[in-house]
Amino acid sequence: MLAMATPNRWRKLLPGLLLAIFSILFTVLLLELGVRLLHLAPPAEGTGWFWQIPDSQTGWSLLPGARGHWFNPQMEYDVDVAINSDGLRDVQRETLAKPDGVFRILLLGDSYVEGLRVPLEQTFGKVLEQQLNASAPAGQRFEVIPAGVSGWGTDQELLWLREHGAAYQPDLVLLAFFPGNDFQNNSEALEVENMGSIQKPFFHLDTGQLTLSYSPFDPATVPQPVQPQTSSGDAANAPAGLSPLAGWLKQHSALYRFVGPALATGAPDFARGLANRGLLERSLVRADAPADSIPVAYGIYRDPLSDDWTNSVTLTGALVAEMHSEAEALDAPLAAVILTAPEQVYPDRWQKRLDDNPAMSAYTWDLEQPNRLAADLLQAAGVPYLDLLPTFREEADAGASLHLRHDGHWTAAGERLAGETTADWLDEQGLIAAR
Repeated sequence: MLAMATPNRWRKLLPGLLLAIFSILFTVLLLELGVRLLHLAPPAEGTGWFWQIPDSQTGWSLLPGARGHWFNPQMEYDVDVAINSDGLRDVQRETLAKPDGVFRILLLGDSYVEGLRVPLEQTFGKVLEQQLNASAPAGQRFEVIPAGVSGWGTDQELLWLREHGAAYQPDLVLLAFFPGNDFQNNSEALEVENMGSIQKPFFHLDTGQLTLSYSPFDPATVPQPVQPQTSSGDAANAPAGLSPLAGWLKQHSALYRFVGPALATGAPDFARGLANRGLLERSLVRADAPADSIPVAYGIYRDPLSDDWTNSVTLTGALVAEMHSEAEALDAPLAAVILTAPEQVYPDRWQKRLDDNPAMSAYTWDLEQPNRLAADLLQAAGVPYLDLLPTFREEADAGASLHLRHDGHWTAAGERLAGETTADWLDEQGLIAAR
């Protein structure tokens, strides 16, 4: 009797089971189509750093003529990128010679000036240019040349200015200083601690004088630090490759590529477990770190600063003073804009940093400290400056979204606020008077 009942039971269950399977597949298909139609998922293949090349002078620079598009896994942006023939993310110019009636601003900086998260016309530099031209007197026009490269420090910007600045005939050199990592980028000790290797020339202070090491830069001849050994059981050493099924899904399913970053954000522990099993890309998840570790970059907020950070601030002051001298040699004043980090503008972002790094609770942190340090060294060098932090905080308190949630750089609204605020300040300071 039992043997005869089993097929009958399956015949009763089978329609419901098939309906459930069909419903699941139909729902997945609808979600897949929805993600594709709304362009919520990143492409299957990443772009890589297609616009950067090694550079013996600065360590790396932009590849003239490079073209492509840039996006992050959360698809906060998907931007067409073009590098002009002069190696800048800027409009193409037939000649670098400055036209008559043009007041030219040479804008130096890092990824905030490069502006890859928005179209070129929405970047900080181009908004600044638009604002200045909107109120320019008859017969005068403004050009802003954005000389920014991701990862550059003040040292590399100084080297670029020495080599290329004269060709642009600037009327004003404007330094976009990002305290969130510029102090770190300028220090060999801090940058190597963060990156694990020497990737560019570094300045040092020798009896108060700037000296340059590893120049011209050749990675094959630079002595690299010995990396500490990690245990084989560390999550960081787990295989980075996907399983065959996950690899197939990554190539063919937009839904899979959308869900991965969402899990990494909303359920990081679960996402890490999937990554350890090869079911999710390891690059999406935050690697396990020792319980007592603190990310290097946050050291600029620590009060008091460690010796390495104090030395970096002193070195950066010397670099700014040297940049001031270089600008004067070009018959152009130097001015500066102090930029913002997301954790300075949005309190919840800083709280997340503290939650993610419990060891930070043992120290005192000061979110205004980096901007004060930058302001002090600019003032000491006789460089007029604008600190954007108060304006950004005011707008953020009013509900403005100024920094990308995952990437951290400025949104289009942040780029516009920076450009408009800087234009007003330059005018108020008399720094853009006709020459």
